[in-house]
Amino acid sequence: MKLKAVIELLSAKTLFATDELLELDVTTAASSDLMSDILARARTPDLMLTGLATLQTLRTASIASVKAVMIVRGKPITPQMIQLAKDDGIPLMVTRHSLFASTGYLWEHGVRSGLDPE
Repeated sequence: MKLKAVIELLSAKTLFATDELLELDVTTAASSDLMSDILARARTPDLMLTGLATLQTLRTASIASVKAVMIVRGKPITPQMIQLAKDDGIPLMVTRHSLFASTGYLWEHGVRSGLDPE
């Protein structure tokens, strides 16, 4: 599914994404508030979902080559986070849905785990 479809599915607000980035394919996702889980993954997820609304989240996404970041539970996003997302070219979105619900919606639409071994 395309990133723009994920944004629509989760009723998310886009804080940074270019038209080109909205066309990214999202086939895998990782849901975690522990950045160490993302870094220790078996493979790189296309999308990271987390309730951790900090600069560390974007730094982790950059190091782990995650294509996009979705902050859950409507957490407030700082201007510094948006700027870092722009600097690193990582789409940044926020949804009011919980981590559990967001993950479930994506699973229902064919997005699979980016943390499990292939």
